[in-house]
Amino acid sequence: MADAPTARRKPAGLRDVAALAGVSMGTVSNVLNRPHAVAPDTRERVENAIKELNFVGSHAAVQFRSGRSELLGVVLPDVGNPFWGDVLRGIESVTDEAEVFPVVSSTHQDAAREDRALLSFLSRQVNGLLYAPSAAGSASLSAYLQRDVPVVIFEHALADSSIPSVYGDNVAGGRVAAAHLLSLGHRRIVLVNGPRTVSWSRDRRAGALEALEDAGASPEDLLEVVVGDLTADQGEAAVDRVLALIPDGGAIMCGNDLVALGVLRGLLARGRHVPEEFSLVGYDDVEFARALSPALTTVRQPSFEMGQLAATMLLHPEPGEPVHAAFQPELVLRSSTAPIPGSTGR
Repeated sequence: MADAPTARRKPAGLRDVAALAGVSMGTVSNVLNRPHAVAPDTRERVENAIKELNFVGSHAAVQFRSGRSELLGVVLPDVGNPFWGDVLRGIESVTDEAEVFPVVSSTHQDAAREDRALLSFLSRQVNGLLYAPSAAGSASLSAYLQRDVPVVIFEHALADSSIPSVYGDNVAGGRVAAAHLLSLGHRRIVLVNGPRTVSWSRDRRAGALEALEDAGASPEDLLEVVVGDLTADQGEAAVDRVLALIPDGGAIMCGNDLVALGVLRGLLARGRHVPEEFSLVGYDDVEFARALSPALTTVRQPSFEMGQLAATMLLHPEPGEPVHAAFQPELVLRSSTAPIPGSTGR
């Protein structure tokens, strides 16, 4: 009598390796792509887990050479923003090892420009796409899915949960930024933010509203100044609108560090003082944040690691259900915030 067939075991993925080694998927990504950056004992645990699970993944060096090209499409809001520049460096740390070449487009949160970039990359037969959608995502994305071109989304899990994603928890980040300002004695916050059609702008606002609710404040105590693009120039141009809302000083929360830089520049140009009159918080913790005067209080996101993990997920696709990897934000306290006069904060 013939032996009963043996059940086929599902191939191990990044998630399985991370669970067995007791580390994050980002650490597994580091071991695969930058082992020198990982402590020896941690690296050994991950390497042992890789061997035990027989983790192989689908290496892009093979996949891409057997496909149409060795090109990888990367669509980001603005590589001139140090946050996204660091994300791109993380991507390149993986693609360089795989001898895959990223082709990059900055969309500046313009939906039409974003759509043109996706269609252009598809016509160049890219073999994969790393994509940070400005809003609900371009309709052209469906063409990638129809052609089985692998996609990983940054920052925003689209409604189609079959697309893997890597993102920061922007609701939590907005909440921790606003909660810090409230803890200093402020009761109203001016949020200098991008359009609500942009997922991370919308989520950071939602987090700030949660912090106000937790503090027993009214949603009307969040005063919003919307800029079209999250740049330093637009932040500086918004300062007069900020001052119209809080002429005597107060709390300012910015959609990113570039906007915070512009707001700081505009306040100083008008003879106003940070943090004596205005407490200012940014978002991302880009490299220049600590070099500003005053150094910027901000919310840190691990930009390099996010790019690295997204590229690793694309080149080592997870078997079974798609991975949605969220990075938790961290408040970084510096000297651009202080208790309001007469208050010790809490």
